Amino acid sequence: MAKKPMKHRMEPAEYRDFLRQVELETMVLDSCSVKTNRDNIGSDMKLDIRHKVDYAIEEETSAVINVSYDLTATKSTKKDFALKLGCVYRVMLSSERPITDDFMEIFINVNIQMNTWPYFREFVQSMLQRIGYPPLTLPLLKP
Repeated sequence: MAKKPMKHRMEPAEYRDFLRQVELETMVLDSCSVKTNRDNIGSDMKLDIRHKVDYAIEEETSAVINVSYDLTATKSTKKDFALKLGCVYRVMLSSERPITDDFMEIFINVNIQMNTWPYFREFVQSMLQRIGYPPLTLPLLKP
């Protein structure tokens, strides 16, 4: 079944124009966790990666976005996990013009993961090296 196009109240040209004047103020790792089960490490691991986003418009011209990623590597079932890793990034935006929910809804569906995914990939690689696990290649981010 084909995916239904998302309906937004902001036209693409209006979104692009608004985005040009938005600035990324900070992107920080807000929290993280790693849990291992070395007995379940295998060469044929299945990955389950979850992504969740929420945001708040703090002032008229600033917004905070919380982007969470959870990765589970398993042999077969979730209880047989070899690795559980999670992190939350806090992203702060500023704007010359008032930020609207219409803009934010498009931004969190179109842009935010493209901006945070490289940080998550690096976090995973760094943590795997620190805990003595073999490298893991995360899949490409696909819309």
